[in-house]
Amino acid sequence: MTAPENLQEIPEDQTKTEDIVKTKDGLLIMQRILKTTDITLKKLNNGAMIVGEKKRETRTVSLAFAFKVGSINENEKNNGISHFIEHALFKGTNNRSSYDIKEPIERVGGTLNAYTGRISTVYFAQVPYTHAQNTIEILYDMVRNPSFSEHEISTEKKVILEEIAESYDDPVDLIYNKTLLKIWDKHYGKPVLGTTESVSTLNHISLSNYYNAHYTSNRLIFAVAGNYNNDFLEKAEALLQSFPQARELPAPIAGSMKTIKEPIVERKKDLKQVHLLLSIKAPSRKDKDFEAFKIFNVLLGSGMSSILFHNIREKHGMVYSIGSEYIAYENFGTLFIYASTTPNNLQKLMDLLKIELKRIVNAGITNEEFRYGKERLKGKLMMATEGTLPILSRQLDSVMTLGVAESTDDHIARIDKQDFVNTNEVIRNYLTSHWNTSLLVPETFELSFDANFNIY
Repeated sequence: MTAPENLQEIPEDQTKTEDIVKTKDGLLIMQRILKTTDITLKKLNNGAMIVGEKKRETRTVSLAFAFKVGSINENEKNNGISHFIEHALFKGTNNRSSYDIKEPIERVGGTLNAYTGRISTVYFAQVPYTHAQNTIEILYDMVRNPSFSEHEISTEKKVILEEIAESYDDPVDLIYNKTLLKIWDKHYGKPVLGTTESVSTLNHISLSNYYNAHYTSNRLIFAVAGNYNNDFLEKAEALLQSFPQARELPAPIAGSMKTIKEPIVERKKDLKQVHLLLSIKAPSRKDKDFEAFKIFNVLLGSGMSSILFHNIREKHGMVYSIGSEYIAYENFGTLFIYASTTPNNLQKLMDLLKIELKRIVNAGITNEEFRYGKERLKGKLMMATEGTLPILSRQLDSVMTLGVAESTDDHIARIDKQDFVNTNEVIRNYLTSHWNTSLLVPETFELSFDANFNIY
């Protein structure tokens, strides 16, 4: 469908809402009807996209300017520059000081924040819906007209270097960063924060050049969720028209995961525990097995009722922290299992993990376990719809990765379609492949056994 002049509209007609309607006898009832306006997905001629999900009953609105740029777009020399720009944009614009960006939003009880990842950088705010118009103007000014003051950049560089130093001190951050450098390709494996060496070389000129190259309309998604009207979307469209359009976007960067034959062992002073991180290939974001594997992940390591928590911590007292994490990008995915324990318990811990995973492969998860994973996944999704920020995050993820906007009901339907037998087959196919083993150990720790973790 082609919209007037500068707008191409992608229709969304599957969003359900509940409206009050009056019957012939005058009774008021709740009726589920289709509303084509509840989810909006539009693409402007300059390549910018707008996604919105209305939630009329709330008194808040969340909005974000998201750019398809992150650490995968960096090289070894400028690693960390995407994150640095995220910091720099809070330091003032050509029209507003840093205080003038934050104060009007926080004055009304709102929040303003941002994050940088491997594939995106997102600037977002949540405010009472009556302050949406002023907030979008502030966010727009922040991302469109940064001052990149040399003095502010010099000061903020010190802050970021402290942030990097703090991540080196955090055992969990450290083992993940060391592992990803080895198992993910050179684009995805780099640390989002950068390194002390790379960040130290960044300056006003490098930040400005990188910003001009990547903060273009072709990479921009504006997202809004909550209580807003069509006038607000029209205002957003007008603002997005001012972003320059890149002549040509580079080819998408496809990531990949490697298998490492020998355990990755890092040593650190003053550690009391051994930190274990296991990793294995998993379905990509676009893979047909993505939802089935999400069900398995929440069953395996999410919450106190999960397999890992109940059978490793509760039954054996081997750990305090244990869990699983499933990270999926467009072209690849990875399942992680993390745990920490005292050095003397490491071999026993790994043996127990092998027993649990072998049981799952050999016998499969039970029908009750499958239902648990399904219901927990759906429940967490439904609970997230109570807040406008989680809705915003879900829509951004869907548009950023898949190019579509999706209602909560449609997402739940995809989970419901997952089959017990197929899910077990998916689990078996992935768990029997090669596992990578990473260990962060005290400086004097001696590994006295074969730490290769393969259940077959």
